[in-house]
Amino acid sequence: MRYLIVAMLFTMLFTQGACVSTGTSGKTTDASMEWRMKSLEESFLNYREEQRRQAEQLDRMQSDTDRRLSAVEDALADVEGRDDAVVVEGAPKRADVPDEGWVTDLKPEDEGWKEVKPEQGAKAAPQNAPAEAPKVAASSEPKPWAKVPQPKPAPAPAMTAQSLYKKGYAQYEADKTADARKTFDEFLAKYPKSSLAANALYWKGETYYSDKNYPQAIMTFKDVVSRYPKHHKAASAMLKIGMSYELVGDKDNAVFYFRALVDDYPSSEPASMARKRLQALGE
Repeated sequence: MRYLIVAMLFTMLFTQGACVSTGTSGKTTDASMEWRMKSLEESFLNYREEQRRQAEQLDRMQSDTDRRLSAVEDALADVEGRDDAVVVEGAPKRADVPDEGWVTDLKPEDEGWKEVKPEQGAKAAPQNAPAEAPKVAASSEPKPWAKVPQPKPAPAPAMTAQSLYKKGYAQYEADKTADARKTFDEFLAKYPKSSLAANALYWKGETYYSDKNYPQAIMTFKDVVSRYPKHHKAASAMLKIGMSYELVGDKDNAVFYFRALVDDYPSSEPASMARKRLQALGE
């Protein structure tokens, strides 16, 4: 009888241990699945960001190629134009004009014209020969075929950081989101340490949000938070991250970022909006 009771107790302990093991295994599986889903999500967003960067790089290369081709065409046109004579009505052809800068209409067959050849010993000209035409000094006036050089236009002055930022924001306000993104990218490339850099990156994310490209918006807003965690735009970026996740149907990540915003920036205006979103989501 005693052995039977011991055997029953051993069986019960083994069964409970198996249940606990099964429960623990189930929790581990759920955690593993959640981690894999988040990894896939991050991989997808990184893939989309890489596509965007490659497209922007191709656009910059195309613009640079067009600019260089235009410069070559202008140089060729300038070289060809140097050999073109300025046509003046009634002016003699270039080959018929002496280098001294003056012109005569007399020709050998004209009446009263005789060619006087110099002889050795510098003999005087015959008395019946017409008087030698006086030499005319070379004129300082430009020859009729000379091309007047045109002054080159002065290069446009480089835009300051503030003017370039205002240009991008004005384009965003005018719903020219693609142009605004290019301007903000140009700003961040030229002035990465400017006090407006965080704002420029944030508004770049807003252009994606306006285009309903929520994966790219999430990546850009996360970049704002990671680069400028103490800037006031970080709270706004976290709010837009949560709203973007909510719009793509990812409630768990939306709630996560709304709560993180409330915890990290409790007194900010975006935090009050995050609280309202949490209430709407039943959290």
